Amino acid sequence: MDNTGHNATKPLPKPTAAGDFIAELLREQASLSAVEQFSEWHSLLGAPAAQRNYSRLLPATAPGPGQQYGFDVNLDRCTGCKACVAACHSLNGLDDEEAWRDVGLLVGSSRTSPFQQTVTTACHHCVEPACLEGCPVLAYDKDPLTGIVRHLDDQCIGCSYCIMKCPYEVPKFSKKLGIVRKCDLCSNRLAVGEAPACAQACPNEAIKITLVDQATLRREFEVTPAINTFLPASPDPSYTIPTTRYHSTKPRLTTVKSADEEALRPSDPHWPLVIMLTLSQVSVGLFTLALLVKANLSLIYPGAVIGGVAIASSVLHLGRPAGAWRAFLGLRTSWLSREIILLGNFLGAALAAATLAYFAIGALWVKVAVIAAVANGLAGVFCSAMIYADTRKPLWKAAWTLKRFFGTTFLSGGSGALLLTHLMNHPGEPVAFIIVLVGASLKLSAEKDILGHLYDDDFSPLHKSALLLFSRFGLPARLGKLALITGGVLLPLIAFATRTHSPIPYLLGSALVLVSEFIERSLFFRAVQGIKMPGQPTS
Repeated sequence: MDNTGHNATKPLPKPTAAGDFIAELLREQASLSAVEQFSEWHSLLGAPAAQRNYSRLLPATAPGPGQQYGFDVNLDRCTGCKACVAACHSLNGLDDEEAWRDVGLLVGSSRTSPFQQTVTTACHHCVEPACLEGCPVLAYDKDPLTGIVRHLDDQCIGCSYCIMKCPYEVPKFSKKLGIVRKCDLCSNRLAVGEAPACAQACPNEAIKITLVDQATLRREFEVTPAINTFLPASPDPSYTIPTTRYHSTKPRLTTVKSADEEALRPSDPHWPLVIMLTLSQVSVGLFTLALLVKANLSLIYPGAVIGGVAIASSVLHLGRPAGAWRAFLGLRTSWLSREIILLGNFLGAALAAATLAYFAIGALWVKVAVIAAVANGLAGVFCSAMIYADTRKPLWKAAWTLKRFFGTTFLSGGSGALLLTHLMNHPGEPVAFIIVLVGASLKLSAEKDILGHLYDDDFSPLHKSALLLFSRFGLPARLGKLALITGGVLLPLIAFATRTHSPIPYLLGSALVLVSEFIERSLFFRAVQGIKMPGQPTS
């Protein structure tokens, strides 16, 4: 290119007669830049024709008070070519398996209503972003001028809770970096008046950036309508108030479903969380029983050790564990921050109680430390349940999750107390026996409620979760329930009724209870399903 911005032309060989036309085109192409060619063609069309064929990809003004940027998607123009996906991936330098924009499919809800519509989707830069509210380290912020929800990579510890919180599955975990990342509306391009990569790359101008009024969106979405006015077959918009505007002239968009509505996709088992949740509740249960039976020391020592293992295992879930100390920052809005603080307090009090008891510093101080541990531990278990209930996934709704988590606390704590009081010949068995039955009843009640959706005649998230528990994970689910009933009900009943002096029923019962807890907690994660943005059909 020469210093005038034109492509420098080189002398072309004299063409043969057969190649005259092609040679002439090559000469013309070499004489004008792409911008000059477009300008020439555009001037030949004239203003009215240009308005019919071209439109602005960005608003003419910046957001005003109460406004913010948002995606505007014309579904009628989206062909599913995925040029937007490729452009986003290339511009942002994403990992091979990482994508900030996806293309899904809506189809007719029955054979009598054939229909197909591709849907391009990315972060919706919500008015009330769930990712921001749930983050324990404040790794998200919402720009007060543009409304863009940005992820602060340097602040992220890779806990992935924002992935659970976002109903649109927007944040993506980067294994290479150990953090979560997401679309920021190409804010660096917007700052210089350029459209985001996805909008710029779309050959049909299906994606634009527009200004939306936040108060108008609140009025439209905060009261859940009978018909989802955001996008059919998508999550309830009243949760986060998304700002993307989807529109189409096709009336059948009100009677469609996602192409992958019937797909059963097991979720990540999150093994470090399985270990942390199970063992922390076992530890809290042992300290709770230490207040209720006269065998404090025999329960305090193992309770403190198990609690330490639980807290240590939680670090394995983090992509950047070195930043875990910042987890208190989200205390105002994040249940995860509250859980971390309370369980940290619990472990501190538990270790203090064990240390005081070991050095025989004073029975009163030991009891004070145990009371502090139980208060923080039970509050921590409540926060653990609310972490998942707050995601609004049906399988994790508060009533069932609280039954499961407190059921584990009482069942495992009581089972451990039965064994240890029997071995130490302390008179605490009747109280522990009652606590065991209470815990087992809570857990069985929750399981019964969930499996009651097995025969639903739709493909709701609860129906799909019940299908996963009954079919794909049917064997471990049945084994877990059998272990629960045997170890948490039958063996304690037999041992208590016969007044046996053998420790075998208590030892076997505790082992079976622990096995059932690990199975149940892994399926708690694997079977969860939720309404998400439309995806691609599965084979």
